Amino acid sequence: MPPHGNSSFADDSIEGKGYDAKLIKRLLHYVKPHRKLVFLAMFFMLITSGVELLLPYITKQGIDKYLARLYQVYTDTPASCDSLMAMEPAEGDFIFLASDSLLIRKASLDTMDPADAHLLATGGHLAAETFYLFPADQYQGETGRLQNDYWLVPERDLGKIPVEKLMTIRAKDVSGITRLALIFLGLLVISIFAGYGHVMTLVVAGQRSMFDVRTELFNHIQTLSLNFFSKNPVGRLVTRVSNDVEALNEMFSAVLVNLVKDVLLIAGTITILLIMDWKLALISLSVLPVFTLASILFRRKARTIYRKVRKHLAELNSSIAEDVSGVKVVQIFGQEKNRRGRYFEINDNYYKISMKQLYVFGVFRPIINIIAQVGTAIVLIYGGLSTLSGALTLGALVAFISYVRQMFKPISDMSEKYNIMQSAMASSERIFGILDTEPKIVQSSDAIPPQKLRGEVAFQDVNFGYDPDTPVLREINFGIEPGKSIALVGPTGAGKTSIISLLTRFWDVDTGKILLDGTDIRDHSVATLRNNTSIVLQDAFIFSRSVADNIRLSSDLTMEEIRSASDMVQATGFIDKLPNGFNTVMAERGATLSTGQKQLICFARALAHDPRILILDEATSNVDPTTEQLIQRAIETLMKGRTSIIVAHRLSTIQKCDEILVIDAGKIMERGSHQELLARRGIYYNLYLLQWGNGK
Repeated sequence: MPPHGNSSFADDSIEGKGYDAKLIKRLLHYVKPHRKLVFLAMFFMLITSGVELLLPYITKQGIDKYLARLYQVYTDTPASCDSLMAMEPAEGDFIFLASDSLLIRKASLDTMDPADAHLLATGGHLAAETFYLFPADQYQGETGRLQNDYWLVPERDLGKIPVEKLMTIRAKDVSGITRLALIFLGLLVISIFAGYGHVMTLVVAGQRSMFDVRTELFNHIQTLSLNFFSKNPVGRLVTRVSNDVEALNEMFSAVLVNLVKDVLLIAGTITILLIMDWKLALISLSVLPVFTLASILFRRKARTIYRKVRKHLAELNSSIAEDVSGVKVVQIFGQEKNRRGRYFEINDNYYKISMKQLYVFGVFRPIINIIAQVGTAIVLIYGGLSTLSGALTLGALVAFISYVRQMFKPISDMSEKYNIMQSAMASSERIFGILDTEPKIVQSSDAIPPQKLRGEVAFQDVNFGYDPDTPVLREINFGIEPGKSIALVGPTGAGKTSIISLLTRFWDVDTGKILLDGTDIRDHSVATLRNNTSIVLQDAFIFSRSVADNIRLSSDLTMEEIRSASDMVQATGFIDKLPNGFNTVMAERGATLSTGQKQLICFARALAHDPRILILDEATSNVDPTTEQLIQRAIETLMKGRTSIIVAHRLSTIQKCDEILVIDAGKIMERGSHQELLARRGIYYNLYLLQWGNGK
């Protein structure tokens, strides 16, 4: 039998790079067929990003243009006032009070040339006090003053005007803010639908891409040779096909495309901030170095912890799987307490390392939030002072705060996305490691097309070893004519099953040849080998399908053929007693059947496919003597006209074989018929005595 490699939990730890361009390029190969969906997702993403960048600006417009429609008094020479009016401001931005004074809307300073706005603000002619401007005919002595045709109400005294009157005289402002609110609501609706489209198209593209990865990975695993499976436990391969592929999907849906959105939001936000007020923008960005340093420290710490968590989780899962699958042995030998203690130790280690991970996240999140709040506080303090001095409008300050908060969120998320990226890179390395594994058994390009064999088998000077330094078979020579039978007997580990594995080409010989109908087995197509050979193993494997499907195995066998094969191996009796007969779905690995019943189904499976070469590898070892006698006659009937190879420890099952080979230490020590070998009084004779005693 092939050697089994030791599983290492270190193989499941996270060792990959945070970003590997070569791996990303290979992953994009699976995304390429679904690129239309990805581009559509990015289109929706651009819409949502644009809306997110636009909403704070609309808020600013609503505050400055309608809610806080404030003016400042500019006083200078008539010529200076005329020159300002010559700048052709927007309607309502500049208003003549007198020949030497103007009302200048505070929000208009944001849209002016920065140099002109700076001269106005620092020239000493623009009063700091701000006013609301209403028609003079609405004045009834509440507050403020009349000047020209306008009622100037100081900003601080607006509350002295009755609400009913205020709503009347500000009807245009109410109408304007209503329009902006409707625009705001419309953009939110667009954002919701675009966000839904973004998520759905991205998820569909991701799932389809991962479907392709899983399909290719599963198909490739099925082509790999047995030496690969001898070194890779089944649990690990299942993890590759399921968990590791899901890690790639998480990276695709949560990182790759959304990372573009994060970059767009950050770049767009910084650009808008610099346009609005470059000084305040630089001040608000002053916390970014601290923010970046905290993210780097977190990334390093989290990576170490994350790797340990994965390692302990793999150990925990392995322990659970082992104890559940071996629960009979645990209970029979009274090992419950011992296994509970071992599980507690493993579980406790996982708990402790998980708590460390939570601690790292528990510290990082508040620190990031504090840094972000410090940045917001800086904007509020400096921007508030600028607003009080008239250098910044209230709407601009509110928008500034919104943009700063919006900027820190994707930066904060990037640190966590790094962990997803790192896990995905490690998973992709493992997945591509399997996909890059070449099968040892490869069908030649000029292989003979599938054909029906006569069943002639010949081993010529065959040498083989699973490990090159440890030969298992030495100089094996024998032949079987079509329709004849041969038996392989010998002690455990002699090489009997290895001969079967070579004949079915699960492995290739090191030296020598195996001929089928006179042609090297390596020149035949794999389809020829599989279509002409049936094998029944000692370990009967039952799929979680119906009994009929377990016998049919997706072939085109009819129910009559299935029932006929079952009749031949005496299996129909117990199958008909099942709840749904041949349509009864089996539990995992046939758990509801006895060992003998599972073996009978496997016999029916082999017989139903009418092979030219029949292989029985200890096939009756798990069948009780009564059942063995029943199926022995069926086997004898089946063997007629077929080349049969039987590996058995029970010598009673092989006495009628045309030739018996006694294998020991990888060599054929004796050969002949049952009677010839007994007469020789060698190894076979001694085996016979051990089973029957005194030659009986």
